[in-house]
Amino acid sequence: MWQDIYTELKEKNLNPYPPGLHKGLCEEPYVVIKEGTQIPSIQSNVLGQKVIDIIVFVPLSSYIAVDPYMKKVRSALKELSYLRKTGLETPIITDDDKKAYTSSIEYVIQKKLEG
Repeated sequence: MWQDIYTELKEKNLNPYPPGLHKGLCEEPYVVIKEGTQIPSIQSNVLGQKVIDIIVFVPLSSYIAVDPYMKKVRSALKELSYLRKTGLETPIITDDDKKAYTSSIEYVIQKKLEG
């Protein structure tokens, strides 16, 4: 599923990366796709949800570009029917190491639990 999200964002030219692979400063907007916690369903130990964080980075010189870029990301991910937005989005903060504004959008995927 991570690969499907990556492919969808790549096809829309939204510059996706796995965690830890973007090198250097933020010179153009990009997103990091991070898998998070797996949460079992209250009614079952067979089904659950996997949290996916989409972390957005936009150069510090472009604060006004953050919202339009995030809208493009949300729009692209709407096309993946198994991905559900939780409504949790972090406020825009600065990342001094990357020289970027950053925010994240949380999604969940319904899935069969492994193991």
